[in-house]
Amino acid sequence: MLSYNAMPGNLILCPLAQKRSKTFLFALWIMIFFLGGLKGKELVIIDQDGAGPGGTDMQSLLLALKLPHIDIMGIIITSGDCWRDEGILHALRLLEIAEKPAVPVIPGSVYPLVNSRRETEIREKLFGKLFYKGAWNAQYNGRYSHPPLFYYEDPFHPPVPIEGMPSVQKTEAAAVDFLIDAARNHPHEITLISLGPMTDIALACKLHPEFPKLIKKLVFMGGSLNPATNDPEWAGNPRFEFNFFWDPEAAHIVLTSPWNDLEGYPTDAGLDTVMNDELIKAFEKGKDAISQYLVKYAWKNQPLWDEIAVACWANPSLIVKRTDLFIDVDIAHGASYGNTLSWQPGFEPTGAAKRAAIVKKIDSARFYRYFIETLQSQSPQK
Repeated sequence: MLSYNAMPGNLILCPLAQKRSKTFLFALWIMIFFLGGLKGKELVIIDQDGAGPGGTDMQSLLLALKLPHIDIMGIIITSGDCWRDEGILHALRLLEIAEKPAVPVIPGSVYPLVNSRRETEIREKLFGKLFYKGAWNAQYNGRYSHPPLFYYEDPFHPPVPIEGMPSVQKTEAAAVDFLIDAARNHPHEITLISLGPMTDIALACKLHPEFPKLIKKLVFMGGSLNPATNDPEWAGNPRFEFNFFWDPEAAHIVLTSPWNDLEGYPTDAGLDTVMNDELIKAFEKGKDAISQYLVKYAWKNQPLWDEIAVACWANPSLIVKRTDLFIDVDIAHGASYGNTLSWQPGFEPTGAAKRAAIVKKIDSARFYRYFIETLQSQSPQK
């Protein structure tokens, strides 16, 4: 990048010529700055639910931070896997560790639009217990090996993060205002990556109906179609997926809005790609802060759902199977509330769900290699 002080040569010019020369060079600097940014950087906003330290939520942020071709305009943190304010602390501390403290962290919604802990408890009595409820869990179910998780009643007073308190602060902007202002200032330039519940995106769609049309592309991790697994979260309920379940109405609003481009990563795409021993050993070789963070806080055996969405959006060659489907969410408050609905093209209901490119399978071996090389700041292998 040119510096305004880097004036070429040592010519002695008259005051008027000097003034014109400086004006020209400043205009040239501005042109190069903006054209270079537009040419080399993809504008991205990430909407995440921020459980940590480690785990799929934080690791996907690390991956995005390491991608050289994107400019992260902001990270919105909402409730879901944990309460919002705890997630904000994890995200801010992560940015410090990754030496990216200038990336804005924006507070999102604390509660879903309609769904609630009380309704979930009533539905469990009527229809059976849910395996995972995120911030509403009374205790951890022991599925993955990871650092201690804390469950608490008051969402506005989170515990001190075990990785330490951040020294940087969140922004004071509301997530909805941030989304709308960004879209208006950069129409058709922003890729919005949703890796948690869609509450704030839904609010933006409803408050400003032009918002989806101003976004270049929406990439989401959410939904479940027909995962081949014995995991108790899906074995008896294959259409259940937590991001959609936490706020079904929000997911319904988002998935039926008029996006220019819609790409989804359901649970099916990620169940075979987990934080295994080999992956952890690869990071043990690294001496950098990110590698040490991953070794210390990895959630062993957890599928890398959010990381897959970020990686495959950045490098589509990792995708093995992708199909077009119309996707929606069940918002009838019965036994299937929050479950994923899908239709093949030609069978979709009139005027509701939108067509989306749904990724069903990836090349796990190449993904692992890409994940390691990107996080260790090597050139990702194609």
